[in-house]
Order: sequence, then C-alpha cells, then structure tokens
Amino acid sequence: MKLLRIDSSPLKEISTSRTIADALEQQLVSQGYTLMNHRDLFYDDSITLGDQDRFTGYFTPVDQQTTAQKKAVAPSNELAAEFAAADAYIIAAPMYNFGVTAPLKAYVDLISRNGISFNYTESGPVGLLKNKKAFVIVSTGGTPVGSEVDLVSRYLKTFLGFVGIVDVQIIAADLTHTQKEEAINRAKNLIAIF
Repeated sequence: MKLLRIDSSPLKEISTSRTIADALEQQLVSQGYTLMNHRDLFYDDSITLGDQDRFTGYFTPVDQQTTAQKKAVAPSNELAAEFAAADAYIIAAPMYNFGVTAPLKAYVDLISRNGISFNYTESGPVGLLKNKKAFVIVSTGGTPVGSEVDLVSRYLKTFLGFVGIVDVQIIAADLTHTQKEEAINRAKNLIAIF
C-alpha cells in the first residue's frame, strides 16, 4: 500500500498537525504501508497559483498545447499523477481563518484534473480514485472540529468524495489554544486503534 503524506502547515517543530502526522505515518508504516512521498506544501516550489497558460492548457488537447502551456501544466500533471498513484493519504490540515491553508487549496486545484482524478460524463463528474483511504488531521486553535464553522473537514471530505475517495477518517486535534497537549493525546489515542 503506497502512502502519500501531505503537510500544509507553515510551522515546523511546533506544528500540531505535523506532530500527529508523524505519529500516524509511523503507525501506518508499521502496518505495512510504504511512504511513496512526503509533500510539504508550504515549502514545495511546484505549488503555485499558475497563470493563463496553465488554465488554458488544462482545456487544450495535449497535441495542441503551446510550449508555454505544456510547461505551465507540467507541475500539475506530476502532482495529479502522484496523487492518483497512492493507495492512502495522510493530509495534515491546520485550520486558518476557518478554512484550509492557501498552499493546500492550491494543491487541491492542481490535482483536480479531468482524466486523472475525475472524468466528466454526461451525468456529471465521476471520481476515478476508488478504493483508497484518506486520514485527514484537522488541527484548530479555537474552533471545534465538526462544528458549523469547521470548513476544513467539510471541504476536504467534499473534495475527496469528488475524486472518488469516500473512506475518509477525520482525526481531530482541536482547541489547541487552551488544551494543546490534551488535543494531541486525544488524536494519538485515536491513531493507536487504526
């Protein structure tokens, strides 16, 4: 089972989501998963907003793309193919202003690709990434995970479902401004039973 880890916190040593992702990665590797890559989105030069060449390139047949379009679309092709090749995912998603961080949103845009992660059909889009599992770590400072204003869990479950991933485990590490150690311990206890 190929495991792809995605971190989206700008913090390194003091990041709650990274601390829990480290423990989860260790647990899954001990169960036979193989880490195929670790994407650290805040520090990955391929995570960019793109330009007109990228967006027009998405909708231009490959054999008709300009050189500029091919160059602009290449990072998205690589990221989307890597995401599609994984069997399981660790997505460490700290909440910033009720949503995901900007690099995680950009990453979602880059890997949402017709023909790679989903297909358009006459009856609407159909996800291509079936029979995969996602572990989503949601860390927050003061917002309860699962509450009305937790837009991170809802957004990531919606996106993952869109591409065909319906086996999604949300791991809450919330309210860390007042109970950081307790939040980390609760999350680690949950991870221990996977």
